[in-house]
Amino acid sequence: MDNNNIIGIKSYYYLLQQITSLLDLSLPEIRQKYRNYPYCLIDYFEKDVEEKSIEIRFDQEEFTITCLFSDEGKCQSVYLFPDKNEYVTKFISYLEITQNYDYVKNRWTAPSCYIKAEAISHLPCDICLMFYN
Repeated sequence: MDNNNIIGIKSYYYLLQQITSLLDLSLPEIRQKYRNYPYCLIDYFEKDVEEKSIEIRFDQEEFTITCLFSDEGKCQSVYLFPDKNEYVTKFISYLEITQNYDYVKNRWTAPSCYIKAEAISHLPCDICLMFYN
């Protein structure tokens, strides 16, 4: 295994740890954790639906994460939106090596969450990863 591959694996490992650490945190806790990064708070209202989310931008890493919250105010899912499809492709390769995939439920099972690839038609990068409990 070459050194670049080892560095890549470590970066995906740490990103997975960072993302899973957000699950079950409150909005104020996530805001505090990423106070030095640009973020956008979103309140979505439609008929009887009210949802809160936060988008956090990582310019140097070239991706955005979005956290969605439960009615109790805890992060219930995190979406990873990379600027380039290549990043998702490499992350999926990492998951194939390190995590178990459930072909019936179409998701990877990590120690503290599930991970699913989602297609997106309205963004330049047409795939994202969803992390959830």
